[in-house]
Amino acid sequence: MTSDATVRIVVSTITAQVFSPFEALGCIRTLPSRLRNWDAAEKCWVISLTLVPELKAALAAEGFKVVVRDAKAGRAESPRRGRAADTWADAMYAAMDKALADRAYKALLPVLHPDRGGDTEAMQALNAARDRAVSR
Repeated sequence: MTSDATVRIVVSTITAQVFSPFEALGCIRTLPSRLRNWDAAEKCWVISLTLVPELKAALAAEGFKVVVRDAKAGRAESPRRGRAADTWADAMYAAMDKALADRAYKALLPVLHPDRGGDTEAMQALNAARDRAVSR
């Protein structure tokens, strides 16, 4: 099925809001149910930030036009691998002092590392946020 409808994805630090026509529901429901929730007040789906590239690809394959925006500035996504400027990992580093952030990194490393069954994009986000935090 192809469509010329537009799906708007607004990314924030940890989650993304997906504003879509009803026809896109099939693509959204392919995402793991524990990582997507319907927000009745905003009339949108709220998904984990790590699922944005996957959803974007699925929607494009179905013929939907996908527009990704940054919630903070309302600007288009960063050219940096299609991710928003701030990720959940950046928020974690901003919220913690250096010692606690180092302990959190070490705790998340075995969980997120792809060689141990983790998520590649989440691990990349964590490493990039750590690099940015160290360079500050």
